[in-house]
Amino acid sequence: MRVLLLSHGYPPREAAGTEQHVATVAAGLRARGHDVLVCAATRAPGRPQYALQREGAGLVRLVNNLPGRPLAQAEADPAIDAAIGRVVADFRPEVVHVHHLQFLSTGLRFPVPTAWTLHDGWGWCAAGGLELEHPAGRPCQGPDPARCPACAAAWTPVPGAVVRGLSRLAGHLAPVVRPERLHGWWRRLPASWRARLPQNTPAPVGPASGLGRRHRAFQAFAAACARRFAPSAWLAARASAMGLGPVEVLPNGVPPALRPRVGGGPFLFLGTIAPHKGPDLVRAAVDLAFGGSGPGLRVHGPVGDPALAARVEAGPALGRAAVAEALSEARALVLGSRWAENAPLVVLEARAAGCPVVAPRSGGLPELVAEGVDGRLYTPGDTADLARALRAVVDGPPLQPRPPPSDHALIDALESIYADMRGRAAR
Repeated sequence: MRVLLLSHGYPPREAAGTEQHVATVAAGLRARGHDVLVCAATRAPGRPQYALQREGAGLVRLVNNLPGRPLAQAEADPAIDAAIGRVVADFRPEVVHVHHLQFLSTGLRFPVPTAWTLHDGWGWCAAGGLELEHPAGRPCQGPDPARCPACAAAWTPVPGAVVRGLSRLAGHLAPVVRPERLHGWWRRLPASWRARLPQNTPAPVGPASGLGRRHRAFQAFAAACARRFAPSAWLAARASAMGLGPVEVLPNGVPPALRPRVGGGPFLFLGTIAPHKGPDLVRAAVDLAFGGSGPGLRVHGPVGDPALAARVEAGPALGRAAVAEALSEARALVLGSRWAENAPLVVLEARAAGCPVVAPRSGGLPELVAEGVDGRLYTPGDTADLARALRAVVDGPPLQPRPPPSDHALIDALESIYADMRGRAAR
């Protein structure tokens, strides 16, 4: 089959969970002889907005340097619709599978059967799909015209003078130095240095009417898809309750572990260094549980908040081989998430490595972490209860995490889904 995969990013430039999942799907389908093209948005200051950049035969990147859109735009962009339309006309896919619409467009429509996998609440939460109230950081119960406009504006700040100046510099240097290389140099600066530079200013708060327009745009996109999926039953039910139609559960899958289990090392936090991921909560709980002794804590991830990265003593984001090594050695993987996570790939990777997981009892995490088997669960946001769970890992009986769903099982399921979609369209 000829399959087009769409996402808001793709490795190695963008390497969070959804992007890694799309890479796994693309590699698995190609290994079975399918013709796969990935079309992914990317940020490339210095490159023309909406430019299409081909990287080999299997990847097209669409440049979108806009950090966010006002609610009234409803995440729609006719220029993106037209650019991806050219990709579709050239590739002629038989099936399209959309994995995220951030940095893309709710106006996308395709002449062939389309599937949509929801990886978070982006379809109804304009603040990154996090469903956290700003500024308190409490879980949000759903779209609210009284709160959402201000919350979305706070999550999507306007680039400040520093960022605008660096973007202009990248444009001037582009003929000599690739913008991607300049961005790499910026990311390698110590987090403490970047924390001192004012990078963004608050975005203006738009009218509440934009919230309804955005919600209706996502509902219309969902209605145009032949099938809709989510990796957890929790997110599938949440999406259906938000009017996105019937949503099926399609679990993520990961490859087998690359290294034998060693264990006995420090606790491990892997994830974006940002408040919603809670690395500060994990650091505080480790200190509360063990004081200056105990297994210790390693923190690694891409920096979303430089000031927070400095406080939690974060190390750089790890590549996949380094992640496998860290999981093989860790006492346990610890999630501090303040938002309701859906189905983080790193949890499945930890289970594949035999590494216990300590996670909040929220979102789709209880579907992945069985208490006393795969790890320990705690009350979300509760430092004392997280400290209790950490002590239970050290002092309690050994944990034996179950093997997670495999990447082969995921590809089996997708082959069947795509064949069914194609067959129904032919009839």
